[in-house]
Amino acid sequence: MSTEESKSTESQETPKQGSINRLPPKVSSKKSKPVTVYLSVLFVVALLLLVMSFFMQQRSHQALEDLTTSMEESQTTATLQMDNQRLQYELEQAQNTIGQLEQTQADLEKQAQALEWLRLIEEAVRSSYGEATELVDQFEESELADYLPTESVVEGAKSPADTYKDIYAMLH
Repeated sequence: MSTEESKSTESQETPKQGSINRLPPKVSSKKSKPVTVYLSVLFVVALLLLVMSFFMQQRSHQALEDLTTSMEESQTTATLQMDNQRLQYELEQAQNTIGQLEQTQADLEKQAQALEWLRLIEEAVRSSYGEATELVDQFEESELADYLPTESVVEGAKSPADTYKDIYAMLH
């Protein structure tokens, strides 16, 4: 091949290459448009999925917080119920103790009344037999004789109950 032929071949090839180079951008822009739309749609779908995932996670987190709050409230309620039961039991025990103390107080008051009757009867025995008999009868009617102590506070002395029995035997 001669230089002219090669130049003519080059010149023939050059326009073809130039025209080929010009055609592909037009063809490639037509082909790239659907790809761009496809990628854009995929991007939008991925973005929507991320947003949905975010909202679902927020909802799940809120539900978990609500559940935790509910569990804490139920534990607090259970604790309060147990405290309430404990306090009711303590109140019942305190009321029983109060009842026992009131009964003891009533018994001690009756014992004091019985001892006062015994003192009056002993004074009456020293002064008048008739008055002593009358006081013993009244004392028997009051049913306070059972409240006289059966033990003496003074060691070796007779108990008030024994003293009353001796006086009663002497007068009746």
